[in-house]
Amino acid sequence: MLDYRIVKKAPFTVVGVHRPFNADTSYREIPKYWQEWATWNSPIKGMFGLCMDMEGKDFDYWIADNYVPWEEIPEGCETLQIPGGLWAEFICRGPLPGALQDVNTRIWSEWLPNLKGYALAGNYNLEVYAPPAEKPEDTLSYIWVPLKKVGE
Repeated sequence: MLDYRIVKKAPFTVVGVHRPFNADTSYREIPKYWQEWATWNSPIKGMFGLCMDMEGKDFDYWIADNYVPWEEIPEGCETLQIPGGLWAEFICRGPLPGALQDVNTRIWSEWLPNLKGYALAGNYNLEVYAPPAEKPEDTLSYIWVPLKKVGE
């Protein structure tokens, strides 16, 4: 059973870098993107991984942080506003990227088809990364999926 809760969040803005991906290859290619990004000496810390504007199987994947308006946007980065509203927050426990990919697969193949009283509120979702754990098996990360109550 997936461990999640439904919460209300205010809108927020992220700042980061992004690249297009395809769902058929994303589980292999996005970890490579993170490895490549780690060599860039970027001021972005990588608090979020954001899948955005999914059209069919194509989407933009962002490596991003919270945007702080009084700080300059780093060169090569962009900002993106994330709408407020209801979110399902799923907890992922274990080494990355496997634990996160497993929960993500289960969200879309098991949880969402059986969801009652809610529907997706947008074509995006976020991965949220906690600070690294000493042992990979103790790593915590999250997947946030935007929702709306059915009939709203």
